[in-house]
Amino acid sequence: MNAGENPRRDAGREGCEVEGFLRLSSQLTGFGSDELCEGGLAPAFLAVVLDQLGADTYRRLAAAPDAREEELEAAAEALIRLWYTGSWTEPTGTGGPFVVSPEAYAGALVWRAIGGRAPGTSAPGFGSWAEPAGVRAQGAGWRR
Repeated sequence: MNAGENPRRDAGREGCEVEGFLRLSSQLTGFGSDELCEGGLAPAFLAVVLDQLGADTYRRLAAAPDAREEELEAAAEALIRLWYTGSWTEPTGTGGPFVVSPEAYAGALVWRAIGGRAPGTSAPGFGSWAEPAGVRAQGAGWRR
């Protein structure tokens, strides 16, 4: 360990950054912070946001998520798409759009929002074909 480094302080700072990121993401996506935290994607998504938007733009967005500045609106939209699709879709830098990871694709909010699973990620289970998808997604009390 280098002089001046404090792993506990640094770990706490990272936790605070992720907590702030979860609060911002909750405001933008409509999902609760706890729901967003469940998938374990927040640290990876925060890293993507910081890498793609830059720390300054991220801090400005976090300070005023309802700002009407064009750059911040685009950043907010990119963050929403990130959570819902597991992909960075803004053509920033030289890399262009990309899927963050297989886990990000499988854990994208769009699948939770529709009550389904990402295609190709897991089998729905034996006999799942016997009931319409809406019945499984909405619970036993829902019927057409």
